[in-house]
Amino acid sequence: MNLKIHEQKDKGVYVKDMTESYVGSEDDVFSLLKIGNENRAIGVTDMNSQSSRSHSCTIIQIEQKNTSDFSSKKGKIYLVDLAGSERISKTGVSGNSLTEA
Repeated sequence: MNLKIHEQKDKGVYVKDMTESYVGSEDDVFSLLKIGNENRAIGVTDMNSQSSRSHSCTIIQIEQKNTSDFSSKKGKIYLVDLAGSERISKTGVSGNSLTEA
């Protein structure tokens, strides 16, 4: 799936058709990461039996709210895993895998 990157004044930079989920526990976060990982394209090459053929970008936004004075703190964690970058000549791939490489 090719996702399109857009920019709007009110939204800023965003990815069309991106999935956004609200979670309340660590288990919820790990469940979503597992789903994302299962949806990644994986291919076999001569260099790696589980070579990723797709990029993965995950943003975890954490917000802490103080219920006494109503103050809050926010932070973001960016997790980026880029597709394999092995030298084509050493991978032994052909067809679609060659095109992806």
